[in-house]
Amino acid sequence: MSFFRRYWAAALILAIVVVHAAVIGYVRSRVARLQNIESNTFDMGRYRFQNVSDPSRVYHFQLHAVLDPSRRHVGRELLSQQTMEIHEEAEHLLRQVDTTWLRDPEQSELRDRMMEIIGKHLEEPIVQRLLITDWLELPVAESRVDLRPTTTHQITRNP
Repeated sequence: MSFFRRYWAAALILAIVVVHAAVIGYVRSRVARLQNIESNTFDMGRYRFQNVSDPSRVYHFQLHAVLDPSRRHVGRELLSQQTMEIHEEAEHLLRQVDTTWLRDPEQSELRDRMMEIIGKHLEEPIVQRLLITDWLELPVAESRVDLRPTTTHQITRNP
């Protein structure tokens, strides 16, 4: 009993330190898990094109696919395998679309057509929706570029 009277304060402080360390460890582990959560979006690339109906403008945007969370890994693999084919077909579509689609602030018709292209290249519906970011509509600069070399270089051989 005299041992308990003598060291009760030290035991209380030690218990408080242990509880405090356990709480800090738990909070840090939860924060670490939150940081490692993968995004459901997949970057489909940047698109820059000029519509044949309006050659005075160049359009530029970035496309992202929102994947089904339960099929995220499979979706990333399938999309990365088909990225170039999707990109080529999408650019072909974009060069020929109606210019009113390009002026729509929500780009709903454009998203629908792009979703159809992606759906054609995937076996199953993994993409839930598309996000269009960094939309730019730029006027084409009327400048002439001189393609002639500015300096002449001569290559000689040493015998």
